[in-house]
Amino acid sequence: MRSAGADHRQVTALRLALLVVAAAVVAVGLDSHVAGAKPTAHQVAPPVRAKERQSTFAARASTTPLVPPSGALLGAYVDDAGKWIDEATAEAAVTRLESQIGRRLDIDHHYYAWTDRFPTGLERWDAANGRIPMISWDGTALSGIVSGRYDAMIRGRARDVRALDVPVFLRWGWEMNGNWSPHDGSHNSGAGSAAGPRMYVAAWRRIHDLFQAEGASNAVWVWSPNASDVPAAAWNHWTRYYPGDAYVDWVGIDAYNWGTSRPWSSWTSLAAMIGPVYSDYARSKPIMIAETASAEQGGDKAAWLDAVRTSFESRYPDVAALVYFDTDKEADWSVRSSASALDAFRALASDPYFAPRERVPAAVNPKARRATRSALR
Repeated sequence: MRSAGADHRQVTALRLALLVVAAAVVAVGLDSHVAGAKPTAHQVAPPVRAKERQSTFAARASTTPLVPPSGALLGAYVDDAGKWIDEATAEAAVTRLESQIGRRLDIDHHYYAWTDRFPTGLERWDAANGRIPMISWDGTALSGIVSGRYDAMIRGRARDVRALDVPVFLRWGWEMNGNWSPHDGSHNSGAGSAAGPRMYVAAWRRIHDLFQAEGASNAVWVWSPNASDVPAAAWNHWTRYYPGDAYVDWVGIDAYNWGTSRPWSSWTSLAAMIGPVYSDYARSKPIMIAETASAEQGGDKAAWLDAVRTSFESRYPDVAALVYFDTDKEADWSVRSSASALDAFRALASDPYFAPRERVPAAVNPKARRATRSALR
């Protein structure tokens, strides 16, 4: 997914001309955003000048919920017990991580099954303590959603979210372009059929519209594909699942460095993994790295985290939030998997880029948000 390094030993007039043409082709590809058009493996985001980046962030901060005026929000899913126990245990885990890294998280990430009730005390606790809650709501077979079977339940969740009375990131049906979830395309259509992606779009729009009908305008919609399609087939490309700009506030990307923890995996930087999805949507939506983490096996996890810290501003300036998956699950993704990894994550958390000037309380209060933006101009 990375672009190959240029050979600077033979820079000729012809080479320069070819580079100019290549840059133009990439720029056109980034703007095209045609559903179903798969990006090339070597496509990467072009550098963005500081003034252009600041202008883009300022515009999005004024029109898109929870976008910081600069830098990126930092969040995590925190589970140092490795299993669900109760709300008090979950809250204590977040507080411990914040103590270890020396700052409050901007985003606290929680997962719910399709029929689970939410928000719970966790989201209320987040709101009371200046964090933005993020709810990842798992899906179910799409036919039941599209048919209206779950409308009453969906309306109930919408009313409960509305009652929370603060903005909350809502990430329904993530990783729909994988083959491991009840809402993905593979489980909702025959092999090679685009019926699954079409049904996913219809389900997303129905859920969104029901939330709108119930007045849950504080739900901030995060559409979050996996960084790669599984299976890697044209019918299953992430662009086929996109519900449309009117139905999405942020685009999320899920990307994990499995290292050599699996026979099929190899050490991969986050920058290399997110490039294709980023290139498809960064010009139209703020980007959230909604799930990411690194294993220890196969490389230097601390260096991997350092690269995240140093590469985003120059290579991926439209990433406006980074949410780490802090637990020991399929691999030891935790930032505490080694002393060096914790030191690297602490350095990331203290970097000014991940500490936007406008803190979370202002982000969840529209009047304070406008006042802060005016003061920064």
